[in-house]
Amino acid sequence: MDRFIISQIFAILACILMVAIGYLKRKRNILIAQNIQFILFTISYACIGGIAAVVGNMVSLLRNLVCLKWNLNRPLKIFFIVLQGLITYISLYNVWFNFLPMKAGVHGIMDWLPFLAATLITLTLSSKKDMVIKLGCIGSILCFGTYDFILSNWTVFAFDCFSLVTSLIGVYRILKDKKEPF
Repeated sequence: MDRFIISQIFAILACILMVAIGYLKRKRNILIAQNIQFILFTISYACIGGIAAVVGNMVSLLRNLVCLKWNLNRPLKIFFIVLQGLITYISLYNVWFNFLPMKAGVHGIMDWLPFLAATLITLTLSSKKDMVIKLGCIGSILCFGTYDFILSNWTVFAFDCFSLVTSLIGVYRILKDKKEPF
């Protein structure tokens, strides 16, 4: 089967989950669903050569697994941000992933958008406020939406837009519950 078709199958599965995550309000549920989404997206991006997204998703998966077990304190945040930055740099500029259909680093600064997306989530995950975490997710969606647009990954880009809408609905639900002031 063609790599692009395989990519789109995994992308659609991940996207359906991504849109559903937008409705979630609680950190633990978001993290568990994101872990599954990261695995599906990693397979999808690997098939189309989205090297920065593969790296970003794998480090984010590791970060979420740690965050499910322990609090994400400042040293852990710094560790994950630096780890992802270093691996992103090495993978983009030393061509670790030559087997992928796209050459590393072809989009320049835009290849750093998955790193920025993961950094936004990493910085907000330790918050006790669901609203802060949800806003970190929205920032991440905007970064990946731009990245998917640049990759011409139209299926995922459309779902990025849907996910943005559901995340805004999640923000509305958090505000409506008024359990947590912003």
